[in-house]
Amino acid sequence: MKIIYSELKKLLPDLDRPVKKLAEDLTLIGHFVDGLEERGEGDAVISLEIRQNRADCLGYWGLAKDLAVLYDLPLRKPKINLPNIASPKTLPIKVEAQGQIIRIMAVKIGRLFNRPSPEWLKTFLSLHDINSINALVDLTNYIMLWWGIPNHAFDAQKSTDNLIWETNQGKFTRFTSFDGTKVALKKNTLQISNGKEVLSLAGIVGGQNSGVDLNTKEAIIEMALYNPTRVRRDSKNLKVVTEASIRLEKQLDPELIPTAFNHLVGLILENCQGKITSSIFSYYPKEENPALPTINFNPNSPSLIAGVSIDEQFCLKTLKNLGCLVNQKEENNWLVVPPSGRPDLEQEEDLAEEVIRFWGYQNIPTDQPISTEILPDITPDTLHLIEAARNILVNLGYDEVRSWPLIKKGQFLKACFLPEETEAVYTQNNINNHYPLLRASICSSLKIQNQQYQKLKIPQRRFFEIGKIFYQSKEQYRECWSLGIFDQSTKKLTKKMGQFYHDLGIKPPEIPVSKISNGAMTEIDLTKLSKALNQIPKITITKSPQRVDQAAKELTSQIINLDANLIFTQRRDPQELIEEYQAKFDPNILWQLVILDFYQEGKIYKYTLRAFYYNCSAKEAKKTHKEVFGNLGAN
Repeated sequence: MKIIYSELKKLLPDLDRPVKKLAEDLTLIGHFVDGLEERGEGDAVISLEIRQNRADCLGYWGLAKDLAVLYDLPLRKPKINLPNIASPKTLPIKVEAQGQIIRIMAVKIGRLFNRPSPEWLKTFLSLHDINSINALVDLTNYIMLWWGIPNHAFDAQKSTDNLIWETNQGKFTRFTSFDGTKVALKKNTLQISNGKEVLSLAGIVGGQNSGVDLNTKEAIIEMALYNPTRVRRDSKNLKVVTEASIRLEKQLDPELIPTAFNHLVGLILENCQGKITSSIFSYYPKEENPALPTINFNPNSPSLIAGVSIDEQFCLKTLKNLGCLVNQKEENNWLVVPPSGRPDLEQEEDLAEEVIRFWGYQNIPTDQPISTEILPDITPDTLHLIEAARNILVNLGYDEVRSWPLIKKGQFLKACFLPEETEAVYTQNNINNHYPLLRASICSSLKIQNQQYQKLKIPQRRFFEIGKIFYQSKEQYRECWSLGIFDQSTKKLTKKMGQFYHDLGIKPPEIPVSKISNGAMTEIDLTKLSKALNQIPKITITKSPQRVDQAAKELTSQIINLDANLIFTQRRDPQELIEEYQAKFDPNILWQLVILDFYQEGKIYKYTLRAFYYNCSAKEAKKTHKEVFGNLGAN
């Protein structure tokens, strides 16, 4: 959407903001400026990105209304001078597409003198990237941009007066638009015909067979709103998108049509002469249009949402300036009816947003907390347990894996802690028919992971997974968090599980271990375990008792990392290797020590360690690194 600053001032004559300030303010109230072209003498063309739910701002009128509220300025409607319409002639218009049309106004004008557009109109349209055609057509585009309501002019000598708003029942198959584009019509397309041929695709584009040109002496001017869903569907099906269809596929204001229609007729009489030769046709079945909502609004809600104090009188003034009807029934419960042109205002939060955006998002302080109240920790205990369990297992030398919760029928296992009557959960509309089940055990995923690692010949397979499992019990669908652990050694798995429970601060229970080919597995119900713990650790578990928790370390300089390549003739336990070298460091400068890589070549085992230093210079870090790792030779 583009607006010309000088044209905007016709609606807001007291507007005196510099163009750049105006553009900034438009962005702050939600109409994002994506272009500004200054044209000299304080004028400019401003390009805006209008939100999808603000169809009222696809015209100058809607934007001017927002700016009038923001700047507290009077809004001036254009003067419309229409002669008294005394013609007894009634247009024989028929509306057969009931339920698809919201409102229509139409009138016939004769004795027209159509001509090329005046320079002001040509300039206006060119700045909106619209080519000038002739005065009559250009004025319909002018009104569309001014009010945001599309409209159309038929050459009455070509179309006849017998206009019919209808849906295509298959009688018509071809249509040629005003610019010569040929369109294959589809059944149920909303159209305007004269019974013999299609004159216009309602809400989308006019036809060549009724188009206005410089020879037009009689014209039927119509302005209509349609069911937005129908317009959107027809536009998509026919692959025809126009400025009119873009607007009409949104919820426009039917109450604005009389003003916009009269403005158009007045401009045509002023610029193309002519005489009104029919009464005004009006179709407005209000019973088919939903009533405006009544919203319960607490005037304190904008303050509660924004976290700042917004005066109640400001709320009242803003809502009334927007055109809302406000009934202050109770002190903290107003009944608010939004204007017909704002279908986006549906609930209390929408009204609060309106108040806040005109109060000014930029006025909300960013250098202070909204409240000094310390909010309670609402994170479920199970999530704290998952975080702690993950850190403990990594420190015990296990790698974490993640896998799909979907499995094949032959891979189904049931977690050891599930009830006997557990049944599998089948999925519907699955993305992969080969995996129709949701897993009821993490161990089923670990078995698959172990098989993949064996194929890749990965040594020292020791890993775990934390995730959801799903099952049916007593005809109800259930899910819970589960932890599955795999180790190649049953003895080490049992020992590590004892350490796992010890680090959690509870006595190790009897640990069920399942032996499988080349390893062992165990599974723990984390949902149940979280309830058994009196206090869940909420800090990062360290790699060893000697290591200070990283969260408690204070950084006074950047972290420096250096690598060391160590070669051994025997395989080393990663945790023991870390602890061995960690003990050689000054804990005040070692942030972290990790194993980056492991490589085996025959009987040679190569480990790459990375040390992270802090609170020291790069020179001191390199010196310490050399002292700990020596010449990085064989050990």
